[in-house]
Amino acid sequence: MRPQRFESLALDLAKNDPKVGAATTLKDAGESRYPYGLAVTADGRDMRFQFIAQSRDGDKFDEPERVTEAQQPFNTDAVPTGGLPEERFLADLVARSGSRELVDIVIWSPRKTNREGNHGVTFFFADTARIYARVIR
Repeated sequence: MRPQRFESLALDLAKNDPKVGAATTLKDAGESRYPYGLAVTADGRDMRFQFIAQSRDGDKFDEPERVTEAQQPFNTDAVPTGGLPEERFLADLVARSGSRELVDIVIWSPRKTNREGNHGVTFFFADTARIYARVIR
């Protein structure tokens, strides 16, 4: 999954979540340091995420994206436990999307090897792409 499509997915999911009071892209929120991301207010908490992509093997951005679906839908029970509220929010939001492309989710802060202050979520997709959603606020 390419970052612009993930950004659109996350924005649509956030806008349709009853817990979310406001949702926009980072760019529309006035954040110019990062090309892709999401700014949301949910449960009285302002959250911002930068989206960084690792393209699928052999992806060429000058060609149309090839969408690959997983053999079976992602099991929402497979979302890891723990993590900061921001990490949990985004992991749960995307896990509930029903995306046939999503194959795994990793929340960063509970990992034993996680660096201090490094918070976010990695989303793994059937086409081998990854989206790293870093909490920036």
